[in-house]
Amino acid sequence: MKIIYDEIGSFAANGLAIVRLVESKAERFGFINISRKVVIPIIYESVCLFDSLGFAKVKKNNKWGFVNLLGEEIIPTIYDSTEFFRDGLVKVCQNSKWGFVNIQGQIIVSLKYDWIWEFSEGLAIVRNGDRHGAINQKGEEIVPLIYDFMKPFSNGLSATKKDGKWGYVNKCGIMQIPTIYDDAWNFKKGSTQVRFGSNFIFIDLEAYIFEDINTTAIFTGC
Repeated sequence: MKIIYDEIGSFAANGLAIVRLVESKAERFGFINISRKVVIPIIYESVCLFDSLGFAKVKKNNKWGFVNLLGEEIIPTIYDSTEFFRDGLVKVCQNSKWGFVNIQGQIIVSLKYDWIWEFSEGLAIVRNGDRHGAINQKGEEIVPLIYDFMKPFSNGLSATKKDGKWGYVNKCGIMQIPTIYDDAWNFKKGSTQVRFGSNFIFIDLEAYIFEDINTTAIFTGC
């Protein structure tokens, strides 16, 4: 029987297009190929385009998961929220707690954090309540959750705030540059800008001051 779709999206490079079908006032989505054959069942409440790994984010029964190009649910639709795959891992949320799952659907980082950032230089910043720390890709807490705030690692260091002051923690969890600054930015190519009172200065990875730029802010990002 020929199916009449309510909407057909554009065909992507992988030869698939999202289709929308409305039955009994319920919207459902799936994928067809260029021969108009259904390859991903039209059973989902929402779908996203396939990524470069060949995975598409899908929603069923108000829960999210992922399917592959064969229509197999590689990550079951059991999560309240998910992000997208990056370096073989994806952030997932269940009962307001976040963790990481791999492409086999295995939980790599337990779902126990209020929020979790993407990995940067092998470590991800995590938060529970108002405390921040960092984990590795095995889920081990390398930096304890004792800090007011942490920025993603760059040049081996994370700009870290403790008791209202900023310093830098290294990838072993050691405070390499003490928390004495009023503001701090991520290192780029071995140097960064920090604010000490009303003065902005440049320091290197050992906190050696090599340029005082007084009250002019150079960096505007993290």
